[in-house]
Amino acid sequence: MNAGTSDESFGTLFEPHRRSITLHCYRMLGSLQDAEEIAQETLLRAWQRRDEVRASSALRAWLYRIATNACLDHLRKARRRRALPHLLAAASSEIRFGPAADERLWIEPAPDTLLDPEDDLGQRPEERVSLLESVGLAFITALQLLSPKQRAALLLVDVLGWNPHETAALLETSVISVNSLLQRARKSVAGRRQDSAPPQVSGSDATLLQRFIATWESGDLEAFTALLADDALLSMPPQPQWYAGREAIRRFFAAVWSVDPGQRRLLPLTANGEPAVAVYRRSMTPNAAYEASGITLITIREGRVAQLTRFAFPRLFPLFGLPSYLASGQGTP
Repeated sequence: MNAGTSDESFGTLFEPHRRSITLHCYRMLGSLQDAEEIAQETLLRAWQRRDEVRASSALRAWLYRIATNACLDHLRKARRRRALPHLLAAASSEIRFGPAADERLWIEPAPDTLLDPEDDLGQRPEERVSLLESVGLAFITALQLLSPKQRAALLLVDVLGWNPHETAALLETSVISVNSLLQRARKSVAGRRQDSAPPQVSGSDATLLQRFIATWESGDLEAFTALLADDALLSMPPQPQWYAGREAIRRFFAAVWSVDPGQRRLLPLTANGEPAVAVYRRSMTPNAAYEASGITLITIREGRVAQLTRFAFPRLFPLFGLPSYLASGQGTP
C-alpha cells in the first residue's frame, strides 16, 4: 500500500469520528488541548490495530474504548483534577493582579462545533444527559469532581447510551461495580445538573450581547456594569482570584482598564453551549494588530449577565478556529 492510499484509507476510516472522540475526551479531561492530543493518539492507535475490527458498525464503539482507556491512563499520570477558581477559594475582597497559577489546574472551554449530532441517538431516555447539557461548563466542572472511573461510567452510560454490561467490559470490572460507580457519580452530579443546561438565547438576550460587546470595546464602565446582575460572578483562569457581585466586578474592570488602556475587539461565538466572545487586545500604538487575549463565556439569566468566565488562554484560539491576530480594521461583524 503506497503512502497516498494509506493516507486516504485513514481519512475514510477514522476522520469522520475525530469530532465525537475529541468531545468524549474533553468531557473526561476538562481540557480541550489534552482532548485534541488524546483523540489524535486514539486514531493513530486505531490505525495501527485496524485489523482488529472488521465490521464498520463496531468501529465507533471500538474507538470509544481506546479513547476512554487513553484518558484513564492520562488521568492516572496527571494525579490532579481540573477545576474553576470559585471551587477552590473564597471570592476575592480586593483587586489583585498576582501571578497566574499553573494552567493545568483549570478547566478549559470548548467550541460548540465539537457537538456531534450522532451522539444524540434519537429520543433520549429521561435519565440520559441531553446533548447540549453534556458539554455545558457546569456539567464538565461537575464531572471533574468524580473519580476517573466514575467519570467514565457516567459518560458511557448516561451520555453515550452504553449499557452496564458493555461498560463493565471496557472498565474490566463487574456489572455490580459499574452500577455502584453510576450510583455514586449520579448522586454527586445531581445537585449541579439543574443549573448545568445552558439556556437558549432569546432575541432580547441577543440584543443584550450586542450591548455587552459594544460597552466592553468602548470601555464604557458604567454602561458595562449596568448589564450585570446584582449577584454576578467573574472568574478568570489561570488567575486564581474570582469576584462576586456587580460592584466587585465593576472595581475589577475599572482597575484593569486604568492600568491596561489598550483597545479591544470582541468576536462573538458559542462555547460550551453558551454565548461567548473572543477578546483581542492591542496597544495604543497606531495601526497595531489586535492580539488574542482570552475567551469569555457569558451566562445570561433574566435579562442580565449573571456570570463571566474568562479563560486567558490564547493558545486555545487556533483550536476554536480563531486567528491569533486581527488586523486593525477587523472586529465585531
